[in-house]
Amino acid sequence: MSDFGRSLAKAIVLKRNAGYMLAVIPASHHLRLSDLRDQLGDNVEMARESEIDPLFADCAHGAIPPLGHCYALPLIVDDSIEAQPEIYMEAGDHETLLHVSQAQFARLMGNARRGHFSEKLPHSISSSIVWG
Repeated sequence: MSDFGRSLAKAIVLKRNAGYMLAVIPASHHLRLSDLRDQLGDNVEMARESEIDPLFADCAHGAIPPLGHCYALPLIVDDSIEAQPEIYMEAGDHETLLHVSQAQFARLMGNARRGHFSEKLPHSISSSIVWG
């Protein structure tokens, strides 16, 4: 399961200035907010749960697709997810996964900023992730 977690793109909603953006990292990683602030500025913080659902009204709670352009949200993509040969992502619910090649994922991410701002979770945590 931990190998799959590296290929599953997870979207994290961030608040920056007066708007929102998505950070895309592997599901087997956690966000290093301090590294993200180094790249984007100190005005970046995690969005509160109450702020997220209205942004993704057509999605199930917590099933945020990492497709910022569909929601007019800027993206920043972690280098480690783009290094995967195949990538999976939630499609707005907790039952459907989209499967794309690395080249297709790169096209979907378009002009998103890139950076390194995540860290792999310890094996014992990432290997116990259960999907569905």
